[in-house]
Amino acid sequence: MHRTLAALLGLAAAAPFMARAASSAEVLDLAGRVQYGYYHAEPRTIDAALTALDRLGDSPDVVYYRDFAALRRAQLGGPDRAATERLRACAQRDVKQGHDKRSAAEAWVLVAACAQAAGDDGRRERALALARECDDDNPRIALVEAWAMMQSAGTDVAKRDAAATKLEAVVEAFEKWTPSLDDPDWGYAEALTGLAAAALERGQTRTARDFIERALLLAPDYRAALDLRVAMQGARGGERPL
Repeated sequence: MHRTLAALLGLAAAAPFMARAASSAEVLDLAGRVQYGYYHAEPRTIDAALTALDRLGDSPDVVYYRDFAALRRAQLGGPDRAATERLRACAQRDVKQGHDKRSAAEAWVLVAACAQAAGDDGRRERALALARECDDDNPRIALVEAWAMMQSAGTDVAKRDAAATKLEAVVEAFEKWTPSLDDPDWGYAEALTGLAAAALERGQTRTARDFIERALLLAPDYRAALDLRVAMQGARGGERPL
Protein backbone atom coordinates (compact mmCIF):
# COMPACT_ATOMS: atom_id res chain seq x y z
CA MET A 1 0.00 0.00 0.00
CA HIS A 2 2.97 2.38 0.24
CA ARG A 3 2.79 3.33 -3.44
CA THR A 4 -0.98 3.72 -3.19
CA LEU A 5 -0.72 6.22 -0.35
CA ALA A 6 2.05 8.19 -2.01
CA ALA A 7 -0.02 8.48 -5.17
CA LEU A 8 -3.09 9.59 -3.25
CA LEU A 9 -1.27 12.25 -1.30
CA GLY A 10 0.64 13.64 -4.23
CA LEU A 11 -1.83 13.04 -6.99
CA ALA A 12 -5.21 12.98 -5.35
CA ALA A 13 -8.39 14.45 -6.76
CA ALA A 14 -9.83 17.75 -5.60
CA ALA A 15 -13.27 18.65 -4.37
CA PRO A 16 -15.37 20.82 -6.76
CA PHE A 17 -14.68 24.52 -7.08
CA MET A 18 -17.21 26.91 -5.59
CA ALA A 19 -18.21 29.51 -8.17
CA ARG A 20 -16.29 32.75 -8.26
CA ALA A 21 -18.52 35.73 -8.78
CA ALA A 22 -16.20 37.28 -11.35
CA SER A 23 -15.90 34.12 -13.44
CA SER A 24 -17.88 33.74 -16.62
CA ALA A 25 -20.29 30.86 -17.03
CA GLU A 26 -18.02 29.44 -19.72
CA VAL A 27 -14.97 29.44 -17.46
CA LEU A 28 -16.93 27.80 -14.64
CA ASP A 29 -18.27 25.18 -17.02
CA LEU A 30 -14.75 24.35 -18.16
CA ALA A 31 -13.57 24.19 -14.55
CA GLY A 32 -16.34 21.68 -13.93
CA ARG A 33 -15.13 19.61 -16.88
CA VAL A 34 -11.62 19.58 -15.44
CA GLN A 35 -13.02 18.34 -12.15
CA TYR A 36 -15.04 15.65 -13.89
CA GLY A 37 -11.99 14.50 -15.82
CA TYR A 38 -9.89 14.31 -12.69
CA TYR A 39 -12.49 12.51 -10.58
CA HIS A 40 -13.05 9.96 -13.31
CA ALA A 41 -9.36 9.69 -14.26
CA GLU A 42 -10.05 10.84 -17.83
CA PRO A 43 -7.06 12.93 -19.00
CA ARG A 44 -8.61 13.58 -22.40
CA THR A 45 -11.48 15.43 -20.75
CA ILE A 46 -8.98 17.70 -19.01
CA ASP A 47 -7.04 18.16 -22.26
CA ALA A 48 -10.21 19.30 -24.02
CA ALA A 49 -11.01 21.76 -21.23
CA LEU A 50 -7.46 23.12 -21.34
CA THR A 51 -7.69 23.67 -25.08
CA ALA A 52 -10.88 25.65 -24.56
CA LEU A 53 -9.38 27.64 -21.67
CA ASP A 54 -6.43 28.57 -23.88
CA ARG A 55 -8.84 30.44 -26.15
CA LEU A 56 -10.25 32.60 -23.35
CA GLY A 57 -7.33 34.95 -22.83
CA ASP A 58 -5.41 35.65 -19.65
CA SER A 59 -7.79 37.04 -17.05
CA PRO A 60 -6.88 36.05 -13.45
CA ASP A 61 -9.64 33.45 -13.25
CA VAL A 62 -8.75 31.90 -16.59
CA VAL A 63 -5.08 31.70 -15.62
CA TYR A 64 -5.96 30.16 -12.26
CA TYR A 65 -8.24 27.48 -13.70
CA ARG A 66 -5.82 26.78 -16.52
CA ASP A 67 -2.98 26.25 -14.06
CA PHE A 68 -5.18 24.11 -11.88
CA ALA A 69 -6.12 22.01 -14.89
CA ALA A 70 -2.43 21.68 -15.72
CA LEU A 71 -1.77 20.44 -12.20
CA ARG A 72 -4.56 17.89 -12.29
CA ARG A 73 -3.61 16.71 -15.78
CA ALA A 74 -0.03 16.18 -14.70
CA GLN A 75 -1.14 14.40 -11.55
CA LEU A 76 -3.04 11.83 -13.55
CA GLY A 77 0.34 10.65 -14.78
CA GLY A 78 1.56 9.37 -18.11
CA PRO A 79 4.31 10.73 -20.38
CA ASP A 80 2.99 13.95 -21.85
CA ARG A 81 5.48 16.66 -22.75
CA ALA A 82 2.86 19.39 -23.11
CA ALA A 83 1.42 18.61 -19.66
CA THR A 84 4.91 18.72 -18.16
CA GLU A 85 5.56 22.14 -19.69
CA ARG A 86 2.26 23.47 -18.39
CA LEU A 87 3.09 22.18 -14.92
CA ARG A 88 6.47 23.88 -14.95
CA ALA A 89 4.89 27.14 -16.08
CA CYS A 90 2.43 26.94 -13.19
CA ALA A 91 5.26 26.25 -10.75
CA GLN A 92 7.07 29.40 -11.92
CA ARG A 93 4.00 31.62 -11.94
CA ASP A 94 4.30 34.93 -10.07
CA VAL A 95 1.11 36.14 -8.42
CA LYS A 96 0.34 39.60 -9.77
CA GLN A 97 -0.28 42.59 -7.58
CA GLY A 98 -3.91 43.52 -7.03
CA HIS A 99 -5.15 40.28 -5.47
CA ASP A 100 -6.72 40.48 -2.04
CA LYS A 101 -4.85 38.45 0.57
CA ARG A 102 -7.10 35.40 0.44
CA SER A 103 -6.98 35.24 -3.36
CA ALA A 104 -3.22 35.74 -3.33
CA ALA A 105 -2.84 32.91 -0.84
CA GLU A 106 -4.91 30.60 -3.05
CA ALA A 107 -2.79 31.49 -6.06
CA TRP A 108 0.47 30.86 -4.19
CA VAL A 109 -0.79 27.53 -2.84
CA LEU A 110 -1.52 26.46 -6.40
CA VAL A 111 2.01 27.46 -7.42
CA ALA A 112 3.34 25.41 -4.49
CA ALA A 113 1.25 22.40 -5.48
CA CYS A 114 2.53 22.60 -9.04
CA ALA A 115 6.10 22.92 -7.79
CA GLN A 116 5.61 19.88 -5.56
CA ALA A 117 4.31 17.85 -8.49
CA ALA A 118 7.20 19.08 -10.65
CA GLY A 119 9.80 18.16 -8.03
CA ASP A 120 10.93 21.76 -7.44
CA ASP A 121 11.31 21.79 -3.65
CA GLY A 122 12.81 25.26 -3.44
CA ARG A 123 10.02 26.86 -5.43
CA ARG A 124 7.43 24.95 -3.38
CA GLU A 125 8.81 26.25 -0.10
CA ARG A 126 9.04 29.83 -1.39
CA ALA A 127 5.45 29.74 -2.65
CA LEU A 128 4.20 28.25 0.63
CA ALA A 129 5.96 30.99 2.59
CA LEU A 130 4.28 33.65 0.46
CA ALA A 131 0.91 31.92 0.90
CA ARG A 132 1.36 31.97 4.67
CA GLU A 133 2.10 35.68 4.59
CA CYS A 134 -1.23 36.24 2.87
CA ASP A 135 -3.49 33.79 4.73
CA ASP A 136 -1.90 31.48 7.27
CA ASP A 137 -5.27 29.84 8.01
CA ASN A 138 -5.63 28.32 4.54
CA PRO A 139 -5.65 24.52 5.13
CA ARG A 140 -4.29 23.80 1.66
CA ILE A 141 -0.91 25.14 2.78
CA ALA A 142 -0.57 22.25 5.24
CA LEU A 143 -1.93 19.85 2.63
CA VAL A 144 0.91 20.61 0.22
CA GLU A 145 3.33 20.21 3.13
CA ALA A 146 1.83 16.77 3.82
CA TRP A 147 2.30 15.80 0.17
CA ALA A 148 5.96 16.76 0.41
CA MET A 149 6.38 14.83 3.67
CA MET A 150 4.90 11.68 2.20
CA GLN A 151 6.97 11.87 -0.97
CA SER A 152 10.19 12.22 0.99
CA ALA A 153 9.21 9.50 3.48
CA GLY A 154 9.49 6.62 1.03
CA THR A 155 9.07 3.42 3.01
CA ASP A 156 10.18 4.95 6.33
CA VAL A 157 7.30 4.04 8.66
CA ALA A 158 7.98 6.80 11.19
CA LYS A 159 8.07 9.48 8.49
CA ARG A 160 4.91 8.12 6.89
CA ASP A 161 3.19 8.21 10.27
CA ALA A 162 4.31 11.83 10.66
CA ALA A 163 2.81 12.67 7.26
CA ALA A 164 -0.46 11.02 8.31
CA THR A 165 -0.45 13.07 11.49
CA LYS A 166 -0.01 16.16 9.34
CA LEU A 167 -3.02 15.11 7.29
CA GLU A 168 -5.07 14.78 10.46
CA ALA A 169 -4.25 18.41 11.19
CA VAL A 170 -5.26 19.32 7.62
CA VAL A 171 -8.66 17.66 8.08
CA GLU A 172 -9.18 19.46 11.39
CA ALA A 173 -8.29 22.75 9.71
CA PHE A 174 -10.81 22.16 6.93
CA GLU A 175 -13.47 21.37 9.51
CA LYS A 176 -12.91 24.74 11.20
CA TRP A 177 -12.32 26.82 8.06
CA THR A 178 -15.04 28.91 6.46
CA PRO A 179 -14.18 29.70 2.84
CA SER A 180 -15.70 32.66 1.07
CA LEU A 181 -17.85 32.26 -2.02
CA ASP A 182 -14.88 33.38 -4.12
CA ASP A 183 -12.52 30.71 -2.77
CA PRO A 184 -11.79 27.55 -4.73
CA ASP A 185 -12.70 24.46 -2.75
CA TRP A 186 -10.17 21.66 -3.10
CA GLY A 187 -8.10 19.57 -0.73
CA TYR A 188 -10.54 18.27 1.87
CA ALA A 189 -11.51 15.09 0.06
CA GLU A 190 -7.94 14.21 -0.82
CA ALA A 191 -6.79 14.71 2.77
CA LEU A 192 -9.50 12.32 3.96
CA THR A 193 -8.57 9.80 1.29
CA GLY A 194 -4.91 10.04 2.22
CA LEU A 195 -5.83 9.28 5.83
CA ALA A 196 -7.90 6.32 4.64
CA ALA A 197 -4.90 4.97 2.75
CA ALA A 198 -2.67 5.42 5.80
CA ALA A 199 -5.19 3.58 7.99
CA LEU A 200 -5.45 0.77 5.46
CA GLU A 201 -1.65 0.44 5.43
CA ARG A 202 -1.83 -0.16 9.17
CA GLY A 203 -4.61 -2.70 8.82
CA GLN A 204 -7.17 -0.35 10.39
CA THR A 205 -10.00 -1.17 8.02
CA ARG A 206 -12.82 0.36 10.06
CA THR A 207 -10.96 3.64 10.35
CA ALA A 208 -10.17 3.54 6.63
CA ARG A 209 -13.83 2.92 5.84
CA ASP A 210 -14.91 5.97 7.84
CA PHE A 211 -12.44 8.25 6.07
CA ILE A 212 -13.43 6.87 2.66
CA GLU A 213 -17.11 7.46 3.29
CA ARG A 214 -16.43 11.02 4.42
CA ALA A 215 -14.38 11.65 1.27
CA LEU A 216 -17.14 10.26 -0.94
CA LEU A 217 -19.68 12.53 0.69
CA LEU A 218 -17.60 15.44 -0.60
CA ALA A 219 -16.74 13.89 -3.96
CA PRO A 220 -19.04 10.94 -4.82
CA ASP A 221 -17.18 10.07 -8.05
CA TYR A 222 -13.71 10.27 -6.54
CA ARG A 223 -11.92 7.40 -8.29
CA ALA A 224 -9.08 7.26 -5.77
CA ALA A 225 -11.51 6.88 -2.86
CA LEU A 226 -13.57 4.30 -4.74
CA ASP A 227 -10.44 2.29 -5.54
CA LEU A 228 -9.43 2.41 -1.88
CA ARG A 229 -12.84 1.11 -0.88
CA VAL A 230 -12.34 -1.85 -3.19
CA ALA A 231 -8.88 -2.45 -1.70
CA MET A 232 -10.32 -2.22 1.81
CA GLN A 233 -12.98 -4.78 1.01
CA GLY A 234 -10.31 -7.15 -0.24
CA ALA A 235 -8.01 -6.58 2.75
CA ARG A 236 -7.25 -9.65 4.89
CA GLY A 237 -6.05 -10.02 8.45
CA GLY A 238 -7.02 -8.45 11.71
CA GLU A 239 -7.29 -4.76 12.36
CA ARG A 240 -4.49 -3.27 14.37
CA PRO A 241 -5.42 -0.86 17.16
CA LEU A 242 -4.87 2.86 16.78
